[in-house]
Amino acid sequence: MWFTQSIVMSLKRMNNLDQPLYTDYPEFEFEYANIQEPQTLPPEKQALLIGLDKRKMDGATITYITGFVGRRIDMLKVEEELQGACHTCGASKMYDMVLMGDVAKRAYIYLRNKGYNVKFAEN
Repeated sequence: MWFTQSIVMSLKRMNNLDQPLYTDYPEFEFEYANIQEPQTLPPEKQALLIGLDKRKMDGATITYITGFVGRRIDMLKVEEELQGACHTCGASKMYDMVLMGDVAKRAYIYLRNKGYNVKFAEN
């Protein structure tokens, strides 16, 4: 009985996430809390950069795409379509798309057909 009451009380406290978080760490900053997302530019005005890199953990090749300007939800839609076109999986970090494997040429062709201005990164 007391166990379920403690869970209910902790869940009630978790619902109020709008309260500020306090810490003693002197270098703490709210990184993304107050950032306004820019409006998504049309594909003709986007300048994307495609490059290859190796992961630090196991040395696997990854394809990264940077330079997207717009709302994060729109970038996730483009990333999902890109993963389907390249037949691979991937992830995103803030405004960068990461695809597993060397799929830079496939990504380049897909993005060019969608109307984006795309360049290859110089390694």
